Amino acid sequence: MRDDGSAAAARRRMTLISAGLELFGKNGFSGTTMRAVLRRTGLEARFFTEHFADMDSLLAAVYKQVIDEEAVVLHAAMAATGCSTKDGVRAMLDTLTRWLEEAPGRARIKLREIALAGPECRRQRQAALDTFAALMAESLPPGDDPDRRHICIGLLAASERLLAEWTQGGSQLTRERVVDLVMFLVESVWDRIENGR
Repeated sequence: MRDDGSAAAARRRMTLISAGLELFGKNGFSGTTMRAVLRRTGLEARFFTEHFADMDSLLAAVYKQVIDEEAVVLHAAMAATGCSTKDGVRAMLDTLTRWLEEAPGRARIKLREIALAGPECRRQRQAALDTFAALMAESLPPGDDPDRRHICIGLLAASERLLAEWTQGGSQLTRERVVDLVMFLVESVWDRIENGR
């Protein structure tokens, strides 16, 4: 049975994304070229341009894959722990930090490289922040605070900064300390919502 063109194209796209994940994770956005991606995959340039306009669009696709995997991991943690409690949120943060720790390249793409690329990456990052702000809002106690979404966006921004500092290794932060610091922020927001302040 012959393979149809769309299945082959989909495999090539996934091959390019896998190479991008490896190379961006190791060398960063500025240190990764189309030539390096093609060399890693053994594909011709026409197959790159079949799927991606440029390196920015490849990184955006890689980032989307990382974020999609992260969402699956976080939803599973929420389902397993019941994320409607502070202990559930802590368990979710513990799961996230372990997931980032097991693949430093993935952490680099999520927390650093995506911010250094072009407009397609900025759009993907904004969409991811909106998705995770909604997930964060789900994990907090019920409430009708009109600033809830904005509070969650700020909480995410602070959390990502702490995660970035930890994963880049230039500070004394440990994985456990990052979880504690993010939980301090979460508990402050949690208490504000519960007390209606």
